Amino acid sequence: MMALPFIDGVAPDLPALLDDEGGEWLTYGALADRAWEWCGRMRGPRGVVFLYTRNHKDSVAALLGSLAAGHAVSLFDQKLTIEARVTLEAIYRPDWIVVPEAGSPVYRGGGGSLHPDVAVLLSTSGSTGSAKLVRLTLSAMQANAEGIAEVLHMGQNDVAAGYLPLQYSYGLSVLTSHLICGARIRLTDMGLTDRAFWPAMREAGITHMPGVPFHHQIMLKLGLKRLNLPGLRTLTQAGGVLDPALRAQAHEFMAATGGQFFVLYGQTEAAPRMTTLQHDDFPLAPRSVGTALPGCRIEILDPDAKGHGEVVFHGPNVMLGYAESRDDLCRGDDMFGRLPTGDVGFLDAAGRLTLTGRVKRMGKIYGLRVSLDEVEMLANTLGSAAVTQTGEALTLHVATTGDALADEALSHAILARLLERFTVPPAGYRLRIVEAIPRTDRGKIDYAALEAQT
Repeated sequence: MMALPFIDGVAPDLPALLDDEGGEWLTYGALADRAWEWCGRMRGPRGVVFLYTRNHKDSVAALLGSLAAGHAVSLFDQKLTIEARVTLEAIYRPDWIVVPEAGSPVYRGGGGSLHPDVAVLLSTSGSTGSAKLVRLTLSAMQANAEGIAEVLHMGQNDVAAGYLPLQYSYGLSVLTSHLICGARIRLTDMGLTDRAFWPAMREAGITHMPGVPFHHQIMLKLGLKRLNLPGLRTLTQAGGVLDPALRAQAHEFMAATGGQFFVLYGQTEAAPRMTTLQHDDFPLAPRSVGTALPGCRIEILDPDAKGHGEVVFHGPNVMLGYAESRDDLCRGDDMFGRLPTGDVGFLDAAGRLTLTGRVKRMGKIYGLRVSLDEVEMLANTLGSAAVTQTGEALTLHVATTGDALADEALSHAILARLLERFTVPPAGYRLRIVEAIPRTDRGKIDYAALEAQT
């Protein structure tokens, strides 16, 4: 048995959590009591815990208690289908099954080796129940939480909107970074378009609103001023590329209201945060994702003549490696603090990182090396579009405006812009009008779904 992670040493009388059940804020002392109760229920040999979570104080208490009992905890969405659960449980043979609202953990005694450093297991696609898990140590989680709290200038007076799912690395990091500095988290299973969401956030006195690009698109469409969050001091964006014009709007709003807007970059494999663009740096490098977390660094591997190359992250928060079955949980550190991200980018003179694409999203058209993501970013300055490679051509999937003539004009405007910027000849492009650009539940373009439509 160990100390409770993330909240050890926090003053017990400070408010910690409030969820959709309402009532009074659960204090850190009461949260600790609940976590120790879970710990006591799960005494025994170290094992694997499958924790089916929702954004609720019981899920947080069960997580902390399971970790304090020395177990390795894998977080999954409580909404996973029975079929997905059965498959995952057959692959990983968990020793404990925990559905917090059910009250008591179910001991299964799955058995199997478990490396002593493995503490948290996160799916690379937590909503679909992917069996590929990221193996993280508690020290990696702790280092990341502390780094985030430092770069976002967080303290006990902060109140986070805890609506991102806890099994999602961004949502989990919002929780842990606030817990570690004694701040509050308003947990909710509601989404931004639920009628009761914004009144609940106002009542809680939200100071920090996180979100992926899809969430920021919703907030900017609704109007940040109209959301009426008088206490809002911090707006953060991660989880993919937000249109530069929308980034600028968010920054301008926060600057005008005395708050700060931060652009974050991370991957689940880094627990998850890697860089932060500070609010004051935004005007200097609006397309950048900023500098590495304290104690970490960014390396550009094999840069080309422009300084572009694969982004490699170094830091104490890098995963041990992946797992695809229970047998993989006995392995130690495969990464040694070094994470090749699969992203392409460059560093400016101040050490700020700008991303330009994905290694796997690099194509060759008529012998020319082309970043599909760079083409896509330029296309999106005119409309909603996605880019894939089909043979020797780039397919421009353009979301319809609802008017055939307007669609044709938009498509040709995008093509003209691309021909101005890139050396790919006109024959290297194909135009396709689609009803909408399909996205995953994390707001990222679903290229597989897009190509399945063709």
